[in-house]
Amino acid sequence: MFEDVYFQFPKLGFLVFFFLACEALCPLRSNPLYFPRTAMFSDVGVKPPIWIWIAKWGMISLLIVALMSPVRDLQMPRHGGGWDILIVLDPSINKPEVRAEIASFIDRRPDERIALWIPPDTVVPMTYEHDVLKSILMQTPIHDLSESVQRTIGRFFATSGEGRGLAVIVSDTPDAFVKSLPSGVQTAFVSPLKDRHWIDTLSRKYPSYKVQETHRYFEYYYIYPLFLAFLFLLAYLYGRNQKGIK
Repeated sequence: MFEDVYFQFPKLGFLVFFFLACEALCPLRSNPLYFPRTAMFSDVGVKPPIWIWIAKWGMISLLIVALMSPVRDLQMPRHGGGWDILIVLDPSINKPEVRAEIASFIDRRPDERIALWIPPDTVVPMTYEHDVLKSILMQTPIHDLSESVQRTIGRFFATSGEGRGLAVIVSDTPDAFVKSLPSGVQTAFVSPLKDRHWIDTLSRKYPSYKVQETHRYFEYYYIYPLFLAFLFLLAYLYGRNQKGIK
């Protein structure tokens, strides 16, 4: 989780020396007692336990770490091009080998949005989260009954740009499986059980899009040391308020 984390302001680490100097030169003072022979009371009480010292310096150290702002650089692809692909799978050929080939096709399109529809109930809208998409694909139940597509599939392309939609109909009997096709959307019919090279054919006809630009942003982690410092502060205040502790 914290791999490649670095500090934005590492020079603020010198503040620890400031607190060390204060510890040595500016000891904590209490209100004086205004009556004679105060020296008699100098030894009253007990010394603070070691955990109070740990709580104080843990609080100080973690506050300084939070001020130094631990961050991690992340590079995210800037999407916005390529195809929006809808895979419509005929339930009658929803077999493990077919699903494996569809997963391979998805792997070849890492920078494009892909949706999945296996009638009647498996519906995944356009997404870049291909791992989730493949997981749903692999978990769909297998049965031999074909569910003809009566509703329009154009609803999957509601957020697609003009000319970016591609519907891939995976079926051995596409004419009986699909009753209507959307306008303005490219359509490809494939039969994995008959054509073992359908992925290569689609890749040549509809080349995959590769992201050429990335977006850089920072992931901040200062909240973790800040929260721990707050817990140390509570422990320190609790210890300082105990009766009899100097």
